[in-house]
Amino acid sequence: MKCRVFLRSTFSLAVLAGACCIASAQSDWTTVVNNGSVMPGTSATFNSYNQPSVNALGRVVFRARSKGGSGGGPIHGIYMRDMLFRNSATTRVFDKSSVVPDPNNNGATFTEFPAFPRIDLFTNTLATRGASQPVLTYTLPDGTETKVGTAGVYVMRNGKPLTAASQLGAVPAYSSFQVPGATPHLKFDQFPGAPAVSGNTIAFKGNYTEDNISKTGVYFRDITSHGGDAPIQRIADTTTLIPNRPSGGTQTFGATAPPSAAFNLVVFTAWDNEENPTMGGIYRGQLRSDPALTTMVGIGTQVPGEASGVTFTNFGENLFFDGRLLAFWGAWGEDRRDVVLTCPTDGNKDLIVDCNKQYPGGVTTVQVPLHQGIFAYDSITRGITALAKSPTNFDDFLYWVYSGKPSGTGSSENEDGEPARWRSAAFSAISGRLFSFQVVFKAQKGSIDGMYQANGPSASSITTLLDTTMSGKSVDPSAPSGSTITAIGIEREGLRYGWLAITASMLNVATSESWGGIYIRYMR
Repeated sequence: MKCRVFLRSTFSLAVLAGACCIASAQSDWTTVVNNGSVMPGTSATFNSYNQPSVNALGRVVFRARSKGGSGGGPIHGIYMRDMLFRNSATTRVFDKSSVVPDPNNNGATFTEFPAFPRIDLFTNTLATRGASQPVLTYTLPDGTETKVGTAGVYVMRNGKPLTAASQLGAVPAYSSFQVPGATPHLKFDQFPGAPAVSGNTIAFKGNYTEDNISKTGVYFRDITSHGGDAPIQRIADTTTLIPNRPSGGTQTFGATAPPSAAFNLVVFTAWDNEENPTMGGIYRGQLRSDPALTTMVGIGTQVPGEASGVTFTNFGENLFFDGRLLAFWGAWGEDRRDVVLTCPTDGNKDLIVDCNKQYPGGVTTVQVPLHQGIFAYDSITRGITALAKSPTNFDDFLYWVYSGKPSGTGSSENEDGEPARWRSAAFSAISGRLFSFQVVFKAQKGSIDGMYQANGPSASSITTLLDTTMSGKSVDPSAPSGSTITAIGIEREGLRYGWLAITASMLNVATSESWGGIYIRYMR
């Protein structure tokens, strides 16, 4: 049957949508796109994918590309498909042929989309980072002409492309893009990570340089107020006092992470020192200029299920917040285990060269916390639920990638303006119900990577959804016969009100036939 939902008000939208659509949603995996799907507006097929985002109505947005060929390089773009309707078509949102939204007097087109896109909880408004050729040519006070603006945060809202943030803050006509709370007409250098969407508001991390010092913060912009010219506003930056600092202390944030946002609230991780934190945690504030910040979970908070006095020592960047519930990675204790990292052998050639230059032989060893886990926080009850821990349930929750801006003249499709290095992240997402919630997360046990589900607040059992021992056909009937799942991906907005969207790759080792795609299911 067809499911129609007439949207009228706040939280009940998701409940109505879910109740209406459960009958038409499948409990097994459904293909959003795979390697046999033709990319919109081209004759090429999809070939590789970043983790998707999904909203409460089953709309899936994702970054993907094709293979390169004799006709040129691969096609890169941002795409959307409405999975509430089985016969819906995949649509192109942006790709490398798309003209960058205004301001753009150069007719510049995109060159890359460095992060996965994110979508509003109840609408099809989405946000993505974008890189391009310089978008603006203008005349400096001394009469010389210059070109600026090669990175920004871009939005598609009701079919209209918009610019939410750009490197144009130094241009007098575009002061709405300047860094708030800093030197007047100071521009942002870059916007690391993935921007978050909450209604008409886009929240993001921004890096900038002031007095030759690199600084960072978390910001937002309402893309509809003041006729679309509302200024960027600050939530917190490296001048903000750490809320849970010692009494009388004057310590400020030294590093911030990209935020998550919902229902006019924003949540983010921040530290005094990202590499070796002694203060910091996960903070919540309203989406308004310089809001009061609440510590949801901080360094020094008791770890649930551990002996009294055992407290968190660190938290991950990747958070998901739905307005009430928060899913996060946390670590505790001083014990460490070694993890061997090997430089990539395929992908961006500049990154491969840079990694091998930094690590002769292409191999390095890092230490990770022995005690780490996936947790949920309920902002109503203020309770923390431990869902899975290492080494009790799994060996590790951290996954590593070599990314950033390579040294020299090279550039990276994942460039965030920061030097290339090994980065780790944990991946989890949460979906709330009235008195319970579901969390889906990635974890490693021995040589097996898997995607698992835990329900709260009891967290009594863990269910395997997919892992690298399973047949490729268990997720995609089109996968090669004899293939096995080789990789699975989920991002923080991959689970929303029961809709679970993932990436998966498959391989038949004997025949070298590979396959992959983006898949969705409804978690009953």
